[in-house]
Amino acid sequence: MANYGWNIVPGRVRMPKNVAGETMNGTPFSVPGSALVMQLQIPVLASSATVKLQSLVVPLDDQVADVWQDVSTFNLAGGTAIALSGIPSNATTTIPITATGAGVLRLVASADQSGAPVDITVAFMCL
Repeated sequence: MANYGWNIVPGRVRMPKNVAGETMNGTPFSVPGSALVMQLQIPVLASSATVKLQSLVVPLDDQVADVWQDVSTFNLAGGTAIALSGIPSNATTTIPITATGAGVLRLVASADQSGAPVDITVAFMCL
């Protein structure tokens, strides 16, 4: 294999994450503060599943459990919010960070992945 000069900050997330009982939630990951674009390299998923993006809600009080919300981006031209869901497997998808925001994100599959876990490459192009 050739040695390429990658200009990204790569990472890998497990789908589903390595916690007993998890079937569809990927391992959470942090968005670097200087990130401009996120690239998701998603391998073939079981049941031809797609994924959606969720964000961890910043705890402002003494909440005990993590709270996750689906990520949407606002379409200024159409005046509507568009969910970042239906992201295909067996494909590479790029998403500008302006569409996701910063913080802690995770990928959630549309079908059970516990029978065939995979690693998903998440790469960030940063300043």
